[in-house]
Amino acid sequence: MPIRRLILAVATLALALLAVPALVSAQGASIAGRVVDIQGGAVANAGLTLTSATARPRTATSGTDGAFSFPDLPAGEYTLQVESPGFVQWSQKIVAGPQAGGSGGAVTVTLQVAGLLESISVVGTAPTTLSQPTATGTRLGLTPLETPASVQILSGDIVRERDVTVADAKTRAVGVTSQANPGNGGGAVSARGFAGVGSVMQLFDGDQLFVGAGTVSFPFDPWTVERIEVLGGPASVLYGAGAIGGVVNVVPRKPNPFSRENSARLGIGSYNTWRGAIDSAGPLGDKTSYRADLSTNTSDGWVQRGDSKSTALSASLRHAFSPSLVLTLSEDYGYQKPDTYFGTPTVNGRIDESLRTVNYNVADATILYKDNWTQGKVEWQPAANIRVRSSLHLLTANRHWRNLENYVFDSGSTYRESYIEIFHHQKQVGDRTDAVVTGQILGRANTLSGGFDYNWISFEHVNNGPFGGSSLTDVRNSTPGTFLNLAGTSPRYRTRTNQLAVFAEDRLALTPALSVIAGARIDRYGVTRRDLVTLSERDRTYTPSSWRGGAVYQLSPSFSLYGQFATATDIIGNVISNSPSRLLLDPTTGRQVEGGLKQALAGNRGEWTVAAYRIVKSKLQAPVPNNPAVTQQIGQQSSRGIEATFAWTLPMGLRIDANGTLLDARFDDFAETAGGVLVSRVGNTPPGVPEKAGNLWLTWKGVDGWQVRGGLRMVGQRYFDNVNSEPVPGYTVIDAGVRKQVTGRVGVDVRLNNLGDAIYASNLYDNDYAPQWMLGTPRSAEVAITVGF
Repeated sequence: MPIRRLILAVATLALALLAVPALVSAQGASIAGRVVDIQGGAVANAGLTLTSATARPRTATSGTDGAFSFPDLPAGEYTLQVESPGFVQWSQKIVAGPQAGGSGGAVTVTLQVAGLLESISVVGTAPTTLSQPTATGTRLGLTPLETPASVQILSGDIVRERDVTVADAKTRAVGVTSQANPGNGGGAVSARGFAGVGSVMQLFDGDQLFVGAGTVSFPFDPWTVERIEVLGGPASVLYGAGAIGGVVNVVPRKPNPFSRENSARLGIGSYNTWRGAIDSAGPLGDKTSYRADLSTNTSDGWVQRGDSKSTALSASLRHAFSPSLVLTLSEDYGYQKPDTYFGTPTVNGRIDESLRTVNYNVADATILYKDNWTQGKVEWQPAANIRVRSSLHLLTANRHWRNLENYVFDSGSTYRESYIEIFHHQKQVGDRTDAVVTGQILGRANTLSGGFDYNWISFEHVNNGPFGGSSLTDVRNSTPGTFLNLAGTSPRYRTRTNQLAVFAEDRLALTPALSVIAGARIDRYGVTRRDLVTLSERDRTYTPSSWRGGAVYQLSPSFSLYGQFATATDIIGNVISNSPSRLLLDPTTGRQVEGGLKQALAGNRGEWTVAAYRIVKSKLQAPVPNNPAVTQQIGQQSSRGIEATFAWTLPMGLRIDANGTLLDARFDDFAETAGGVLVSRVGNTPPGVPEKAGNLWLTWKGVDGWQVRGGLRMVGQRYFDNVNSEPVPGYTVIDAGVRKQVTGRVGVDVRLNNLGDAIYASNLYDNDYAPQWMLGTPRSAEVAITVGF
């Protein structure tokens, strides 16, 4: 859709919305209730803050019986935040008005003991996140201020405000840059000098998504997301092999046991893009609550034959058998048919701008991902100082690619090769159970966590290898042709993997200000690989172990100094889909030293963090110096860097969010064969890793429900290969948006992306002949209306 047509559509929609306020009740309302602890006892003097998009914040304090009240409110949606010393911060959206039951209904706020329970309803809308418990950086229920590691929390509301995909949202975190391409499911990232889904682990609701043939394709839609948590650096002590660069944990939205909330969104944008979404949540009686989120998207895309569509569904049911025993059942489903664009070939390291929108794939190319995640989670608190959690899950993933993937310009034509068809059939059944106990050791406060993980994974790989075939097409691909299947597609191998791990973590408060935290983990991976062509089998067992130790010194309750040492392991390749030769290789090992500062500013106005680190990864796969045809594990690569984040809310309603990273990533001991000769790559930067990156985002909340926002994403230069002969220029992309909260329940958003229409490589696609850039989306715009009901 041309920009001028979109502007006309926005103007028409805005005029139509002038009639909306007359349809929405303006009756007065109130929000009232009680603040209690997990045993039902009243919590007195708790601080309550009520905020909305259209009114100034209001505050209150709970009485001796825990009661509170906010009278004489305009009908609409509010966020209630509750804090009390010794308890986890509580935050929840609440709708006040006739549709919410007359006056918003009675709200029971149940506060959880600090350090024990992760809040079931933290929405992250507060200006600071350092005081919110994180489920990703530790299993002890600590806040980022109490954790000796770099942890960021991106709330779902903020994610949906800025981005339309989870993949884009991840790269708003400090030091995280995109590695997405169609071959890895579109969600891979780089962090702290290490790249790909094998080095930066992807979690869903705290559980590992095992990587099949370099691919993780779920989750992808931010409509179903409560928050995204990012842990920088090695995390093997928490999640096992495959987390040397960091961990990204996507947490889905949860049932709302306190109040009913419903909303719907309809959007339209450039390239004939349509988005529709609806969600509903609330109590079903005193003990049961639910949530259901549905989102669907279609687009013609900005490249030739770039059409795509997707559907995401997240549904969950929560039942509290008692205040201390809760069961949650959930089902998450994803269907994706992304565009079949595999990048644009370069000439002398440059893109011909006139060929920006050309798709060199064949006409009948296809990509399809279907993912299901079924989960049952039990949370039990038999005593005030004991918490037990158990999560049973089932993942099924089916993927299909049929594409012509490699392109090179050749005298006015485009030479193409690698007609590739692949199917993945993956199933993962697992359980994660742990217990957290607080008490004292020699009069010092102590929190101990221990538990186990178990997963059984089956993976079948079907393809048409050896991948071959070639063709020529016009440079503008006016005759794309159809897929040639020369070898025939058939099952090639199947694996069965049993993974079992035991882990423990402990925090001891040596003084009120100084605490030490340590953890350890032992994994066992048993893999059986059956070749479905030769009917041969190969078995391998890995037993990697890892540990970490750190200390946190609180200069004040909101200002922390920390340091840690952590180890990690990566299995070369992917454990559930390794080749026979790679099954013989030992896991690589890593170690990190990190230190930093964190501060939550007074009055909930903002926060800042600084972290410095060094990571060393050893036992890389490299050729033998005198026999390049044979490999051994002698190589080493490292990275060192500094990261900083900053968030500040000014009195005039302006909020600033910024982060940046500088790093030096290099091969310390590594060589590879080139033309039959062993060539050293010592000192070179690993491919696809930028050594600087940053984000800036400004949000201004004006009067009468207006909000203006904008920001930029900056990524530095990268290299295409280990040789570092093909530098890929860095880029800066500017985005912006405007929101008008027409009433308490109706809002209109306009989103503007890539305002400067920059031509840049968001990532690179592997091509043995020449660099192939995955170009970023050109300038585009979208408008959406969101209605609460």
